Amino acid sequence: MKKSSMLLLAAGLSTGGAAFAQSNVTIYGIVDTSIHYLNNANANGDSNVRIDNGAIANSRIGFKGTEDLGGGLKAMFQLENGFSSDTGAMLQGGSLFGRQSWVGLQGSYGKVRVGRQNTPLFDLLADHFDPLTVGNYASNSWLPAAGTLIRSPNMLRYDGDFGPVSAAASWAFGETAGSVRTGSQFSSSLRYTAGAFSVGGGFQQTVSATNSSYKDTVWNLSASYDFGPAKIFGGWFNIKDTTGTTAAYMAADSDVSKGWTTASTVAATTGNERKDNGFFFGSSYKATAALTLTGAFYYDKSKNVSYTGLGNVGDGKRYALVGWADYALSKRTQLYTTVDYNKAKDAAVYELSNSASGKNSMTTVGAGIRHIF
Repeated sequence: MKKSSMLLLAAGLSTGGAAFAQSNVTIYGIVDTSIHYLNNANANGDSNVRIDNGAIANSRIGFKGTEDLGGGLKAMFQLENGFSSDTGAMLQGGSLFGRQSWVGLQGSYGKVRVGRQNTPLFDLLADHFDPLTVGNYASNSWLPAAGTLIRSPNMLRYDGDFGPVSAAASWAFGETAGSVRTGSQFSSSLRYTAGAFSVGGGFQQTVSATNSSYKDTVWNLSASYDFGPAKIFGGWFNIKDTTGTTAAYMAADSDVSKGWTTASTVAATTGNERKDNGFFFGSSYKATAALTLTGAFYYDKSKNVSYTGLGNVGDGKRYALVGWADYALSKRTQLYTTVDYNKAKDAAVYELSNSASGKNSMTTVGAGIRHIF
């Protein structure tokens, strides 16, 4: 990613302004927009053609910087806004810096950061093991997103590298008076790299903000191997959830903002323990200097699924096949095309945007352009 850096000049300001002049600040971002065709796109089973925000990466703009404090110690920060490139609207509930908002210190011991951040488990998947980098397009990101929960506010996080081993751990404060546990989250990741081979995994537990006895517990194990022009990936998830969070992420392709009102938008029943076992595998291949081809398969088996208003709808299975071709016009600009096929069975049908139509599958085809700055 090419970044443009600028030195903050504070000519004419006070001594405090001179301190700012030593900080290196980078402005960066991604603008990713695509045109998508979807079959079975609503409760009536109609098809749809629409412009979407990205297909692999969410659009964003951010600021990050460091200041050398001497003795190998650095101060650092990151502020990152997520927006929908097709409409210009802000994402993450309209928060100004809903993707990242943190400040921290870095030294020989590693990094310590405080604020809104990605969970260590999400970064492990996005940066190293998910062949689609936990893609933006909801129909192909449901399993990794549900397993990592992406990001959390009020987080204290540590990252360290120890030779071939990288480790990260975080604690997100629930900030509930009288209870440290309520609303809290612990997330961790561990990765070992030996040449072309890498293996990693993590544990994460998120406690309900309304009832501390309800929790979402996740285990993950993943691996990859780099053959040079080709790289293969694979991973496994085990999820036990009584908070209802997993169901919400699994049904993320139900886009109410575009007029979809289906059974999958019904909230999960809290207190009911849903269990999921899922896996994924895929590969990327550098066909030419400019063309990269990626394929992936995702599968999940769910048990004891329950929604308010529907009750317990039982067990289900869901899988997705995804293909992605990316052609680089330059280091910063790419053209791409994507195709994916989702199919669900039994209780998992309620997670699809077309569930009210009685159909259990959805196919999408898209083409887009992504610019990185």
